[in-house]
Amino acid sequence: MILPGLASLPFGIGFGVAAAQKGLSPLETTIMSLTVFAGTAQMVALDLWARPLPLVALFVTVFVANLRYFVMGAALQPHMNRLPWYLQPLVWHVTVDQNWAVNIAEYQRGKGDFARFLGGGLGMSLIWTGSCLLGGLAASGPLSDPALVKRLGLDFVGVAVFVVVAATLFRGKRDIAPWAVAILAALGAKWLFAGNWYIVVGGMVGGLFGAIVDTRRDAARR
Repeated sequence: MILPGLASLPFGIGFGVAAAQKGLSPLETTIMSLTVFAGTAQMVALDLWARPLPLVALFVTVFVANLRYFVMGAALQPHMNRLPWYLQPLVWHVTVDQNWAVNIAEYQRGKGDFARFLGGGLGMSLIWTGSCLLGGLAASGPLSDPALVKRLGLDFVGVAVFVVVAATLFRGKRDIAPWAVAILAALGAKWLFAGNWYIVVGGMVGGLFGAIVDTRRDAARR
């Protein structure tokens, strides 16, 4: 899991720089990255960051961004029966997309190893947290020049990650309508409401519409 962890280095540095631009200190960025350990959710939260903090919007947005972990956790749970209870919270904490995807296939073949799961996840957590700290520190030094940040493409890292995640999750024609609804809802909310509520509204409306469509499609097949 070291290679996937190293792949998150530029994303982590970019996040650290973006967090510094929002007013977070390197220590605050490090604590967030170590305790949350969810790059996409952290970037979404950072987009909403303001003074005073919009706590309700932050909670709802991060919750929606992390809904996929309910499915991932449900798939992993049957393989955790023999794991001591005090280790299970640590497993949930280091469950990220790359670590889960690599290990769930091994569990399904009966060859899963929680020592490898934990080791890989903790390694990725340290790399992610360290790269975020590095970005936060560099934001007040070598990367304090916005023009340099732009030339290195670090201002585009968050957008690039969202594009990759969206492309990975896209299921074809069945997703076109929900995505269109989410975009229209977000644009409408952007026009109607101040702040970044359009992110929450777009995600919730698009997600609910997609859930309703999928439920009706499944019922029609029965």
